Amino acid sequence: MADDTELTIALAEYQHLRELSRTVHDQSVARFTFFLAVASGATAVSAGLISTGGPHGRFGPAVVAGLGLLVLLLGIFVFARQIELNDRGRRYAVAATVLRTYLARRAPALSPFIIMPTLDDPGPFAPEPFNRHWFRDLVSQAGMIALVNSALLGLATTLTALLLAAPAWLAAPIAAVVAATSVTAHLRAMRRRIARSAAHVGTVLTTRPLTPPPPPPPPPPGVDHGVAAPTQRHKKGKSGATTP
Repeated sequence: MADDTELTIALAEYQHLRELSRTVHDQSVARFTFFLAVASGATAVSAGLISTGGPHGRFGPAVVAGLGLLVLLLGIFVFARQIELNDRGRRYAVAATVLRTYLARRAPALSPFIIMPTLDDPGPFAPEPFNRHWFRDLVSQAGMIALVNSALLGLATTLTALLLAAPAWLAAPIAAVVAATSVTAHLRAMRRRIARSAAHVGTVLTTRPLTPPPPPPPPPPGVDHGVAAPTQRHKKGKSGATTP
């Protein structure tokens, strides 16, 4: 069997993309799990301090506020990292789709049996995974972190308003507005990163010749195809007529 260098390189790159995607997924899950563990521990400690009433004096609210600030800062950092990991995952998914398209074009008879999308498939596969509804981003891991951060900001706003002797009917709407604004800001950051990735990937896909060139049109009838017609030698007779 002849050595197919192009196929070997494509398969090696496809396998490398699978490993990179798995690494990104594992890192994303590990960071999300770590954030949930820290947030759960801080919530348990705060609930214990509030229920038991200790430590006494001004140190109790300070400890609770410190734990809340720690979780909020950690949530901001983990959220930013989650956006970066999600961006890498989307790019790896598009790269795998491009290589899958190349493999499907090499074996057209197997294309109907390839269920995963290729660039030749019509419908929602071509722009995916960039054209997504905002609710999908909200229920993702980064979206869950955004909700926790927003809830902490709303709670901090409520406590600050109560410490300033503001009435409860005023503190609650202010906290709701702050939390909603925070969720919107987190979602805008996620959507902006998705749009930037989509623009970058779209530029790459449009500048590279990913579409195979069309086959040349058939020549019109009666045109010489490059094969010379057989010639016959003639000789003149004595009467001047040519004879084969």
